[in-house]
Amino acid sequence: MVKTFSPKTKAEALEVLANNNVYILAGGSDLMVMKKNTAGLAPKFDKPVMYISNIDELHYVRDLEDGVHIGATNTLDEIAHDKSTPSLLKKAIGEVASINIRHFATLPGNIANASPAGDTTVVDVLLDAIIVLESKSGIRKVLAKDFVLGVRKIDRHEDEMITEIIFPHHDYNGEMWFKVGSRKADSISKVSVAGAYKVNNGKVEKFALAFGSVSIKVCRSLEIEHEIEGMSISELESKKDSIVEKYSHIISPIDDQRSNKEYRQKVAMNICAEFLNQIIKGGK
Repeated sequence: MVKTFSPKTKAEALEVLANNNVYILAGGSDLMVMKKNTAGLAPKFDKPVMYISNIDELHYVRDLEDGVHIGATNTLDEIAHDKSTPSLLKKAIGEVASINIRHFATLPGNIANASPAGDTTVVDVLLDAIIVLESKSGIRKVLAKDFVLGVRKIDRHEDEMITEIIFPHHDYNGEMWFKVGSRKADSISKVSVAGAYKVNNGKVEKFALAFGSVSIKVCRSLEIEHEIEGMSISELESKKDSIVEKYSHIISPIDDQRSNKEYRQKVAMNICAEFLNQIIKGGK
């Protein structure tokens, strides 16, 4: 039988990590699937498991000066119903799997799973979320866009755990979340897109756009965003097609059991164009 740890404090958890190479489990909605066994048999864990949902120190949502701090053990459902949670994150959570899964899945678990189809990861990247990692040696902070290195690959050391995720405050006045799946509920994304902007006096002051399920990690181009920021609405309208074309080159969708690359490419660019249309119509 696999060895388990169930620390009651963060200090105890960090001590376990300093002396053991373990799987960290909170909700387990991804990890239990990855390690599933034949029906009726225990999951196939190949190393010890540390359960952290009993750590009260990691359970909170706090709206502070530098942003909204979300603890590692809050469930997605709890996060979605907290008044401090960014509205775009609430929208994404609302389409994560089923309500049953949202009652025990966590935000760190979703990004640490490092799936190209992770719904909340797209919003993490778009909103410049900061992943806070702790070990006995100290605290390390990594931007969400840099935390996921590839499929099932993340920037976490064996003695570290995610203790919270920080969402810096933004003053966007428009946003969009769009997920394409096989059905409305309990569906893995074929394509997901998150966008946010700020338009003031007929000018695009801020712009951000991110795509999920169309590459090995979330796609976002700060270069294109900086080109758009400062444009008037009329200029954005005249350059809309060229902007969509630029975005078509930053994604690299693949064929898999859920969809094919041609479909993903077309749909992603259609959503991109619709997002730009949303800004143009709202800014006139």
